[in-house]
Amino acid sequence: MIAVMARYTETVYPVKKLVPLTSQMAEAISEYRHRHRISSENEAIRRLIEAGLSKASTATPSGGGEPGESDKPAGSVAPRTRKPAAPPRKAGPAAPRSKLEQIRALREQGA
Repeated sequence: MIAVMARYTETVYPVKKLVPLTSQMAEAISEYRHRHRISSENEAIRRLIEAGLSKASTATPSGGGEPGESDKPAGSVAPRTRKPAAPPRKAGPAAPRSKLEQIRALREQGA
């Protein structure tokens, strides 16, 4: 009798993700793999993820733990700059709605 083995990937790692990487990240993963003599790149990526997750779970959040904030290292993403507030609009007649009215309004303004 021949025993049929289930596919390794279906039983051990059933969830698959496609993750885009920069060329620097791909090179770093490859170097890590070779430095630690890991048989496959997928296994190297899994180990790096596990190491990062275990480190992240023991670290205290630097951002105060607000919902929606990520645990990315400081400086990994440029901080958002806020747009200056728009000056308040002067109350005046409503903006023209048709193209013809818009053209007339522009001509009146001397544009």
